[in-house]
Amino acid sequence: MPKLKRLALTGLLLLTACGFSPIYGSHKDKGPVSEALSTVAIDSIPDSNGQFLRNKLMDRFYFHGRPTHPQARLSVTLRSTEMDLGIQKDATASRSQLNLWADYVLRDDDGKELLKRTAHSVASYNKINAQYGQVATQRNAYERTLTEVSEQITSVVSLYFAEHKEDFQKAQGTTGPTAPTP
Repeated sequence: MPKLKRLALTGLLLLTACGFSPIYGSHKDKGPVSEALSTVAIDSIPDSNGQFLRNKLMDRFYFHGRPTHPQARLSVTLRSTEMDLGIQKDATASRSQLNLWADYVLRDDDGKELLKRTAHSVASYNKINAQYGQVATQRNAYERTLTEVSEQITSVVSLYFAEHKEDFQKAQGTTGPTAPTP
């Protein structure tokens, strides 16, 4: 057991020496990516699935409430398909597969397109004879795909801000930490 602990400790020390740094920073010091995410306005997304996705994105983007003066705007359009699987002898399906796509565009406050991508997720669910059970399993599949899509969108937008933090800080009128002069 002591060998395993030493190996884990050595691995952690090597990881910190390689230049690894978390994208978001900690919530206490509000890293530059967390700061940038909190200045993105998320447009309304139609229907209940859109509202669910928007709420998930707001949970991931905003740590201290919605932005009062947004620097960027995120627009999302959802589309989905359902395909019957597991066709039985009586031509009824016992399973369905849900494919959900979210096309999203991040624009700056001048309307210039900064990022345009599509997030995709797939979930399967059982089709059961009880009507409420069917509705519940289908809703659960939508919630799973929407949660996955919200994580994908958050990751891609976060990486965008991590790669362009200097540009974003200039646009905000802030600067990052400067190196001490000797």
